[in-house]
Amino acid sequence: MAKDLENTMINNNLYIVTTINSETTMDALIKLTQWVDALPIRKNNTIVKPKKITDDTVYVIGAKIFSPYEAIPSNRTVLNVYINCNGGTNMMTDSILTLFNIASSKGTIIKTYNLNNASSNASRIAVSGTKGYRYMAQNAYNFIHYGNISVDVNRASDLEYLQKRPQRHLDLAKQTYKDNTKLTDEEINMFLSIENSGMLSAQECLEKGLCDWIITNDGRFINEIKDIQTRQRG
Repeated sequence: MAKDLENTMINNNLYIVTTINSETTMDALIKLTQWVDALPIRKNNTIVKPKKITDDTVYVIGAKIFSPYEAIPSNRTVLNVYINCNGGTNMMTDSILTLFNIASSKGTIIKTYNLNNASSNASRIAVSGTKGYRYMAQNAYNFIHYGNISVDVNRASDLEYLQKRPQRHLDLAKQTYKDNTKLTDEEINMFLSIENSGMLSAQECLEKGLCDWIITNDGRFINEIKDIQTRQRG
């Protein structure tokens, strides 16, 4: 796999730009794991070195909506996630989301940028950034999609597993959108059905809480649909 076709992490920038699987994503996942592991733990914005991580020693990010023009405090670590991806495997995606959770518990701000396309599992990554820091290009789209599950059955006892694995994937996908968006259970179920997969525009994503800011074609950051208008760069 050529380097320009791999997902990669450089410094504190994670690039998800091709299919998410073990061949294209393992190196990025290893680097992300090492990066998260090296993050300091913070309490009340002060770096601490606890012997044991407990609820009272971990600083958890609140849900305040920040302006993109507001300076981020120097004591907050930022992870930038750039996405232009059709999705990929659940195993790698769920590992990335787990690392996001660990990084967030250490006070990290996770910025996600949907540059053009966040589909299927890439959509789950895009919506899982820190609330207030999820960006989407004006012409980008978010494609909510159940995806495909493949299992091998070698004996009759595998049939029970055959039923559980797709259900587990469905439950995890649903929970991602319930935790991070304004979508109703009915909308999530509709979009995750094979017949009614949902391709949402940036405007729809902003309205339904899948992103917090739209980057307009003329270079503005907006969080109100009424602010979208065509104009030349000033």
